[in-house]
This record gives sequence, C-alpha cells and structure tokens, in this order.
Amino acid sequence: MTDRLLQQWEANAAAFAALIGGQGTPHHREILNPCVEQLLGDVNGLHLLDAGCGEGYLARHYAERGAQVVGVDFSPKLIEICKRQSEKLAIEYHVGDICNLSFLKDASFQRILCNLVLLNVQHYDKALAEFYRVLEPAGFLVFSIVHPAFNIYGPGRWELTEKDPKTGRRTGRYFVVDRYFEEKEYFAQWTTRSGEDFPQEFSFFHRPISSYAQALFKAGFQLLAMEEPKPVTSNPFFEREQRIPFFLVFKALKPKREKT
Repeated sequence: MTDRLLQQWEANAAAFAALIGGQGTPHHREILNPCVEQLLGDVNGLHLLDAGCGEGYLARHYAERGAQVVGVDFSPKLIEICKRQSEKLAIEYHVGDICNLSFLKDASFQRILCNLVLLNVQHYDKALAEFYRVLEPAGFLVFSIVHPAFNIYGPGRWELTEKDPKTGRRTGRYFVVDRYFEEKEYFAQWTTRSGEDFPQEFSFFHRPISSYAQALFKAGFQLLAMEEPKPVTSNPFFEREQRIPFFLVFKALKPKREKT
C-alpha cells in the first residue's frame, strides 16, 4: 500500500507543487491556514515538526516566524522541491514515513503540524502514535483533514447549478452524502491551474470523525479543540464553503505525567 501511495505522490509531485504555488491554494489561504495559525499559536523558538510537509510552504512560513522546523515527507521529489525553496532558511528535511519516525528522538518537539495529510494515510493511527512519542509532555498536535461529513474526496458530492460568471465556480444547490460510516479508500483526479489532469489519481481514505477522535485518545492525547473553519472574508467565490464546512481541524495535547 505504501509503495502504491508513494508512486502516486512521486508522479504528481511537480503538478502538486505548482498547484500549491508556494503559498497554498485560495482554500488554504482564506479558510484553513488562519485557523491552523490560531491553534498553533506563537511558535517562536519552538521545535516544530511539519509531518507530511509536501512542497514545504508551511514549513517555510513557520521557520520565518522563528520556529526550528523539521519537515518530513515520504516523497523524495517533494523533499527536493522543499530544499530548493528553503535555501535561505534553516529547515531540516527528511524523506520518511510519518507512520515510522524512528529517525526522530522521543519528546523532541513542542509542536506538530500535520496539514491535510492523514486523509491520504492508510494507517493513520500509527502516525498519531508516532506523533505522541516525539512530542514533549505539554506539547500539542494540530492536524487538519477535509471534513469527513462533507467529504468531496469520499462518499459525498455537491449538487450544483450552472457556473456563476462572476466567480467562475458553480453554485451549490445542496450536498449529498451517503455511507458516512463506511471506512474505505476513494480516488480523486486533481487538475492543474490550467485545467489539465494530474498524471495520476490520488488515494483518499474516508473515516468518520469519531474514528479520528478514538485514534487520538488511544494514542494518549487529550482533545483541546475541534474547529470547522469558515472563510475569513465574504468573497462570493466561497459561497459553498460559507454554508458547509470544507475542513476540520483538531488540536490535541500530550499531557504531562503526574508525579508519583
């Protein structure tokens, strides 16, 4: 499974990096990133792990804000892109599987960010267990996913009207979802900014919200917050996302051990 998923990301690495464009898509910039920033808080001087760093735009963002950043991704091509774009920043990058971070020491980070990654990971519970291990006590994890209840990369879809000439997007009539509790793999074909298909489809793993929560608790985390971020502006481009959440973001604490 890991080899097959890796092959998808290696084939799509260049197209993915071009789509991110060094700063994230409009959905990232106007919906997700402000929420992640608020939950992470001040990272100046802290050790931060960007788990599944992709092309590295968030690793760069937080390094510029004073964090000591380590980025990990299992795609060698994406890590090479990260390194090329981070030459002026002291970011440490590793090619590695977030389900097995054995090359990182126990309790070596105060913050972990895992942004839109776990929905592409089959054994997400193993990743959460590794995050718990490498976090310091009183450190916390912030991770985001596409909202499972309204998952366009899973069992749901928008019923749409014609394209709005002002926004260039089709207006949503209503959202259709079925088989929410069924945990399974789905495939999605992404397109470039110019409308061409990515070289390969991506795998996405749909799970209900309760599965993520249970995996957090099993790993030892305490859930501090769960956010469904809205667009930060009234941009009509986000007409759908102003009605139904696109993302779901968790903040979880590794508690300090009680003294005996």
